[in-house]
Order: sequence, then C-alpha cells, then structure tokens
Amino acid sequence: MSPETEEYGGGFKTALICDDNSEMQNVINSALKELKYKIDISTSSADTLEKVRFNQYDVIVLNENFAGSSPENNEVLKFFQNMPMVSRRHIFLALIGQNLKTLDNMTAFSKSVNVAINKSDIPNLANILKKSIDDNEQFYKVYKETLRKLGKR
Repeated sequence: MSPETEEYGGGFKTALICDDNSEMQNVINSALKELKYKIDISTSSADTLEKVRFNQYDVIVLNENFAGSSPENNEVLKFFQNMPMVSRRHIFLALIGQNLKTLDNMTAFSKSVNVAINKSDIPNLANILKKSIDDNEQFYKVYKETLRKLGKR
C-alpha cells in the first residue's frame, strides 16, 4: 500500500486535512496534533476521495474552497453529503469557511457537516474541535455501543 493510502492500526485516532493553504494546514495540523490525531493531508479532491476510500478517518477538516472549489460546488463536500448515513455517521466532518458562523448547528445541519467554523476562529480551532467532537461522541454513544454489542461495528 502506498504512503498516500497508508492504513493506521493500533487504536490511533486519524484525521484528514483538506485545505490548500499551507498556513491553514499548519494551524489545523497543530490543533489536531494537540488532540492526539494521526494526520494525513490531502492535495486534491481526487486524492481525498482515494484516501477516504482506503482509510477510515475519525475526523476530516475541509475548507469549503478546497481544490479551487466554491462553497456551492465543493466536490469533496458533495461526496460526504451524499454518503450513506451508515458510513457517514462514523466520520466527524468539520467545514471551514469565510461566511460560516462558528458552532452554528443550523449551518452545520444545512451543510450536512458536524461543525461549521468561520476562518476567523481558526486560532481557537483545537478548543472548537475538542468541544464539537466530545459533543458528537456523547450524542452517538448509545448508538455506537449498541452497534458494537450487535457485532455490526
């Protein structure tokens, strides 16, 4: 298996960064490392789709303008919006954008993501992700435990 599609074992929490801007990548990378994630960085929409096909990521941080796309026409976001819920439920998807309201549940719901984050709040990314991921894990805790007991996950 190539390094681009490396699978992680041993209980690592994994994350994928989908952002073209190297400064943003560094900030996102630092926040995810602080939260103890093993991190991959995607370089294009095709690269993202390949990585997601071969790896199970716990967290994906996506810039709405990733790979030259617009917020309305983001191929990666559309992929996750159309993913069957049985698979999508196991991925925490954070969307970063210029006009998004941070931690706004209606915005997140309308975009089919777990959390919306405004670019201006990136300095607080580790705290935003920690709170949002913890809330998400608490929300799905009983559901995931039931799946495990039934041998489905």
